[in-house]
Amino acid sequence: MPIIYKRLLEFFIWLGASILATYYVPEIIRTGFYILLLVAYFRSKNEAMFLALFLVLNDGFWGFFNNYEVVLGIIPGLPPIEIGHLYIALTIVKAAKRTFEPPPLFYKAFMLTLAVYVVFLVVQGHMLGLAPQMNIRFRVVKHIFPLMLFYSIPRLFPTERDYREIFFYIFPMAFAALFAQVFTITTGTTPSQFLGVHRDFWFTVDVNKGKTYRGFYSTGVILISFFGAMYYLAHKEKSFNFIYLFAILAANFLSVFLSATRGWLLGLGFPLILFLIFVLKLSAQNLAKIGVTTIVLTGGLMLIPVVGKQFTNAVLRFTTLEKLAAGDVTAGGTLERLDKRAPPVVDKWEESPLTGWGFSDDFMEVQDFHVGNQNILMHSGILGGLLMLMFFIYYHFKLFARSRILPKDNPLREALLVFVVFFPGWFMIHSSSGQHFAYYLDPNNAMIQAIYFTLGGVAYKTTLPKKKRRQFQYTDTETSEPETQLETTIKSD
Repeated sequence: MPIIYKRLLEFFIWLGASILATYYVPEIIRTGFYILLLVAYFRSKNEAMFLALFLVLNDGFWGFFNNYEVVLGIIPGLPPIEIGHLYIALTIVKAAKRTFEPPPLFYKAFMLTLAVYVVFLVVQGHMLGLAPQMNIRFRVVKHIFPLMLFYSIPRLFPTERDYREIFFYIFPMAFAALFAQVFTITTGTTPSQFLGVHRDFWFTVDVNKGKTYRGFYSTGVILISFFGAMYYLAHKEKSFNFIYLFAILAANFLSVFLSATRGWLLGLGFPLILFLIFVLKLSAQNLAKIGVTTIVLTGGLMLIPVVGKQFTNAVLRFTTLEKLAAGDVTAGGTLERLDKRAPPVVDKWEESPLTGWGFSDDFMEVQDFHVGNQNILMHSGILGGLLMLMFFIYYHFKLFARSRILPKDNPLREALLVFVVFFPGWFMIHSSSGQHFAYYLDPNNAMIQAIYFTLGGVAYKTTLPKKKRRQFQYTDTETSEPETQLETTIKSD
């Protein structure tokens, strides 16, 4: 068996074992397994597989897992620690042990400025009032600790090849998410419930009775794999099969459509249109082929009667945006962000508009992730919001400008443009469906953003003339022959 498939098999074995340990065995065995998993990662050289695995464990899979289920209680008197935080701690240790320093990414100075502002928000939170209880202080640490991935990921994944390996493990999970959507719509139960997990899910409804299904599995995987599929479609060094990558895009888009989530539908649909027209620059004939293929896939799903009803429900929900455009802030009674959730957050921000409330008790009490931009202002103020916005503009402008001066035969010329067309859609999701960007992150969002922003920096560095790169050598044993073998197999399969 080629090493690439052995690695993929190992990934699914770890995933299956994690499900068994989390839901089907006594707590003492579960704790032992989590410790074994962390030790296995610390001793492993396969960084890509374990990053993908911990992403799935934090993102959820078929109704299994989330940030607050895979936990270890290791500090008496304090809440259990999510395994994602422990993984991040180990990445920091492994990154610090590396005996080389990778070339600095082009946005390093800007990132340091943002880091200083995070420290300011912590200090300000204490000054404005933060309860002295240890569990409250511990919560602040857990809020900001995942940001350390922006230190460890560039050191553990310093080459573009490393990110191909990450996506090799993530891509199949897009199809698993679509399967979970169709399964739940047709049966009224989640795959995890079907497999014996006795837990209620708010979104398990009977579509046949006229109810609209609103479930959404593996949102982080869907987001980053959608981006990854576009990136490798635009990359001239074809690391993955063309049809496979388009199938990933289709699976992710169908998962979003079946969830009837308007913000996500806009957030993925808008970049996809820009990508097809301005990045791939497909001819009308090829666009027609993709359209026909999409219609066939959609038609196949709609042959399942209950799925067809959900398609109708999703379309009806999407059309409520017309009412929003006409001035109805509730979008026909289907939206409460603008008239109910946003006002308390905005009112609190107006009490401290310049720098917000930082990590204070007031912020903890009023924060609402449903209104992402208002939450950023309330937490970090106008200054923090402008700093974050300036970073986003700077980052994507640098990639756009670099892409435009590269020769047409450069393999990364169009791939760099993917960042520029993808991010506006991501920001739409952040603005309309739930907060993604902040001066704090949960492990799931931190992994996704660290992959995205670091890959852009590494790709930018790769396009520079060799004399402008700071050369470095792998003087430890972190990169071995099996890694090179894996890279070759990815390209050939």
